[in-house]
Formats: sequence, C-alpha cells, structure tokens
Amino acid sequence: MSDDATPLLSLPLILPAQAQKHVTHNESLRLLDILVHLAVLDRTRSAPPDLPIEGDRHIIGPDATGAWLGQSGKVAAFWGGVWVILDPRPGWQARVLAEDLTLVHNGTGWGAAFTLPETQPRFGISTSADDHNRLAVASPASLFTHAGAGHQLKLNKAAPGDTASLLFQSGWSGRAEFGLVGEDAFSLKVSADGSNFQPVLTADPGTGRATLARPVILHSQSTPPQGLPDGALWQENGQLFAQLAGQGIRLDGQGNIPILLPPAGEMILTTTGAGGTTAGTLAGAAGRLDLYPFQPRADLSTDRVLVNCTTAVAGALARVVLYTADSNGRPDALILESDDLDLSTTGAKSAIVTLSLRQGRTVWLGIRHSSTATLSAWAATATPDVNGGTAPVTSARKVLRRTHGWPGPAPAQWAWNPAEISSALATAIWLRQA
Repeated sequence: MSDDATPLLSLPLILPAQAQKHVTHNESLRLLDILVHLAVLDRTRSAPPDLPIEGDRHIIGPDATGAWLGQSGKVAAFWGGVWVILDPRPGWQARVLAEDLTLVHNGTGWGAAFTLPETQPRFGISTSADDHNRLAVASPASLFTHAGAGHQLKLNKAAPGDTASLLFQSGWSGRAEFGLVGEDAFSLKVSADGSNFQPVLTADPGTGRATLARPVILHSQSTPPQGLPDGALWQENGQLFAQLAGQGIRLDGQGNIPILLPPAGEMILTTTGAGGTTAGTLAGAAGRLDLYPFQPRADLSTDRVLVNCTTAVAGALARVVLYTADSNGRPDALILESDDLDLSTTGAKSAIVTLSLRQGRTVWLGIRHSSTATLSAWAATATPDVNGGTAPVTSARKVLRRTHGWPGPAPAQWAWNPAEISSALATAIWLRQA
C-alpha cells in the first residue's frame, strides 16, 4: 500500500514534516468533491466540450480525442480550468443525467447498476415473489392510473384453451373467477370450496349474447321502482314487471279483456267477463264439493265472499273454498275455507275473509254443501272450460266435482282426478272489494 495516497480513491495523504500541507489537503478535497455522489452529464462524448463549466463531469466516450485522447471509459472532471482524468475502480457507481440511468463499473467497463436475471425474474413489494407469482404485492390497495389519457390492464393468453382471468380468493381459496377461463368466451364462475366452480354467466364472443346458467332471482319490491330505463325487469309483490315505452307493464297478467274495478264495498263477479246471459241455479247435495277456475284480470283485495240462495233448506250450510293452481293450471293447495254460510233462508249469504288475488294468477273457487239448498250459478259461457278426460265430449265441462264428507275441513291438497270433470254449471260466487 502506498504511504502517500489512500488505497480506494487515491486521495493524497499529508506526509510527516511536509511543507505546504494545504496543497495536499485541498487536492484530497477536490477529488472527494468529484467522486462523492458521482453524477456525470453523459457517457457518449468523445471530445471535451468547447465551453465546459467548472465542476462538469463526463464518462469519456469511445474513440476519445483531444485532451481526452486514449482515456475512453474514464471519468473526466473540469476543475480549476483543466480536465482531471480519474481511473474508475470496480464497484464505482455513476448517475448519467442525460439518460436518467445509474451505471456501475465492473473493472473493465460501465454497465447498468440493476438488471433483471435472464431466467424467472421476480419482483415482490412488501412480500415474497416466487416462480409462479413473479410479481407479488402486499398492500391495502393498488392503483393503476392513466398517464394523461386512458389506461388498460391487459391479460394475454397463448391459446384458446388457456386461461386469462381474475381470481378472487378467501384464505387463499378461490371463490369467484371471471375472464377467459379455458375458452375464448367470457365467463363468470363462483365456488364454495375453491375446487368446484359453478358457472354463472357466459358471453358468446361471436354474437355478444349472454347466457345465465341458473334462473335469475329478482327480490320483491314493495312499491314500483322509479326512473327505470326501458327493458328493466323487476318483481313487485309477487308479480313480474318490465319497463316498456316508459311504463311498468305486468308480464304475468292478462289485459285482453277489460275489467272495471268497483269501489270498496261493491261486488266483483268471478267470471271471465264474457258471460253475456242471466245466471241460472244449481241445487246442492250433501257432502258435494264443486270447483271452477277463476283468473283475476286485476289485483283484487277482498273482505267478503258471497253466494245467493234461491231455494232454502232447513239446516243447510255451505262454505266457500279457494285453491291455488299448480304449474299445469290444476287445483293444488287449499288457501281459504270460509265460515259456514246459513242456507236455511233465501237471499245473499256472506262470510268475512281477508284475501288478495293477483292479476293473471289462476285460482280455483268452489262451494261445499251440507244439504240440497239451491244457489245461483253462472251461465255456462261465463266461466272457463275445463280440459281433460279420455274421450271427446260435445258439451263443455265447467267444474270439478267430488264428494267430501261434511262437516270436516276441505282437502288440504286437491289431488287431480280427471274423472271428476263435470258439465255442471259453476256456482255463482261474488267477492266484495275491500
């Protein structure tokens, strides 16, 4: 090791009994000023600039000439009106201001201070990356923003059978995935266990048509939604609506036959609205139960059911019943059985009920008899025809008729039997508007 200079930066040392020590000291300061936080203007210049500024530094470019002749790759600093040439040591770093780049000297030349490895590069921010997740970020949030205009996040795959998707996990187990999952159709899938994924939606790239894998469930609205665009669908109090031409249209209601909704306290006929003739009469029979279909053409709220007794029988009673319809339109579950109606005298007989019927929803109305009293009956043209049976008939059938013991309750489930189809008239039953 030299006794007159430092081993790393070759800074001159003050020797014992040296005269003009300040010269050596100042030279060391000058070299430190040049080398500490080394930042050069450029690294491609091969000849000194014509008008250098005190303190300018350069990495001398290839094929150097003039005052830099034969000094390529070295550091040149303009100090005290002259160029100071410094030999770089292995490990020296220099910031090239013209390129916003940091270089490091490896003993033979300058190279980038940081380069990614050629195989399996990894980059982890606050977490560790691995061979599969080569970019890993642990952060409360991540922001990808524009650089003055738009911004795209691109996921590219090699072949149609590969996957380009976003996977959402809970406890490192997948719960939802959307993107191009094993095909070129966009899809959305969900999973309860991270292994078995259920399809939710698929969009065909050729047609743009979206396909839902399961039925859509629309939660019921208590009041009509406001400000919906045309094409919107919603469920309101058990019925399906669509916004069309600026108006909410009930999809499962019939509007081809008009209906006049009476004020509260007035009567609603349980007919198709096209009877067109005077009601007849129909005698009862002990233990007989007759049903006929009725489809409201508007939402109805009812507080009474009524029948009209035309021929009374001492001690005779009756009850009005109401059944839901199944998917085939057949009577299904009992939803109403009225209190006893006294048919020992003639005239209107009523029972208090609380009943809401929805437009377009078929129900089955009926009457149970304990005896042979006679009630008003709708004309044959006033109620729907009942289909069924194994042989063709020339007169339309209007009711389902069975014998069911009185005074026990009506059957909780009807249990369809085509042999019960009858051509008898349907008993006239009125509903009072609440």
